[in-house]
Amino acid sequence: MALWVSLLFALAVLAWTSVRAWRNWPRAAGPALEKPLPPVPASPSPPEAPEAEPPVPLPAIPPPSLTEEDDEAEFTLVTALPPSLRSPGVGTHSNPPPSHPPPSRPPKVEVIYEDQADIDEAGFPVTRILVSAEGQSDGGRVRRRNEDSFLVVPERSLFVVADGMGGYAGGDVASALAVETVASAFETNTFEGKTEAAETVPRRGREMACAIQMANQAILARVEKEPALAHMGTTVVAARFSPNKQRVYIGHVGDSRCYRLRGETMKQLTTDHTFEGLGLKGSGSQHLYQALGVDRRITIDIVVDKPRPGDLYVLCTDGLTKMATDDRIRAVILDEDDLESAVYGLIELANDGGGKDNVTVILVKVLERRASSARLMAAEEATD
Repeated sequence: MALWVSLLFALAVLAWTSVRAWRNWPRAAGPALEKPLPPVPASPSPPEAPEAEPPVPLPAIPPPSLTEEDDEAEFTLVTALPPSLRSPGVGTHSNPPPSHPPPSRPPKVEVIYEDQADIDEAGFPVTRILVSAEGQSDGGRVRRRNEDSFLVVPERSLFVVADGMGGYAGGDVASALAVETVASAFETNTFEGKTEAAETVPRRGREMACAIQMANQAILARVEKEPALAHMGTTVVAARFSPNKQRVYIGHVGDSRCYRLRGETMKQLTTDHTFEGLGLKGSGSQHLYQALGVDRRITIDIVVDKPRPGDLYVLCTDGLTKMATDDRIRAVILDEDDLESAVYGLIELANDGGGKDNVTVILVKVLERRASSARLMAAEEATD
């Protein structure tokens, strides 16, 4: 009996050892019978969007400077025209002018009459007024160069002031070209182009407008030939007196000004072509919205006035008007005995006020010329 029990126990131990060995067979050392299957890849999940990087701030690009880089003087920036005055496709002064002929639309002319000058009067056979004038220009105390130009031609009763813009880009070229073109137009009696106006423009006023438009086209043509001058431009204020008709025709684009001093009352006859002149206030209101050499179609103001003996007309750049008030300008003129002293007094006034810009001044004095009976008879005989 004991023998059978021992035999059964031995068989049980053998069976238990065999089962345990079989369970551990995959872990046994030695060569694998089959190559293990490669793992089955999981279904690819859609790629995650890369994490958005914070935007890199772009460097600030300064607007094109109209002065030299190291020139700390204030300057007037020509910006885009207001919608009411903008021609189709017109941008800002930084866009180079197109290389095609000028558009068919002529320049727009605004006519302003002063002192009943709109009443047409027949021209006298002899001159009714005479004019004498003095002019001078100064670079100021800050600017490295003088970009203003001016013209005094008493024998033709023609006076022009131009304030160039562009710094190294040719502001002096633009102002000189404007003055030369206007002078040439009146010297040769050549007035090209047409004008567009809501009312009839007097002949002499139309001639002034055409001369200024010719100056605008001359500047644009120069830029087409010399792209390096693409940012140049200029203001202009010009006065042409008609001694026989006793009229003065003032052409104006930009913020150079014309004043009339009558007795002790001084009046600004021109309106600055700045955003402030359009009624805007605040930062940027002093910026120009038009000047010569910026756009092919411009609006030209023509002011017609009736000069009286003793009147004094002031043509000047903003180098004076930004440094001194109208009252101080008037006081300097009244305090001086002659035109030359008054001109230098005004330049000194601008420089004493800071001299941040070039300053140019022309003073024109209106004198009465009484015709003798002999001269009147001779003139009448000549017209018969």
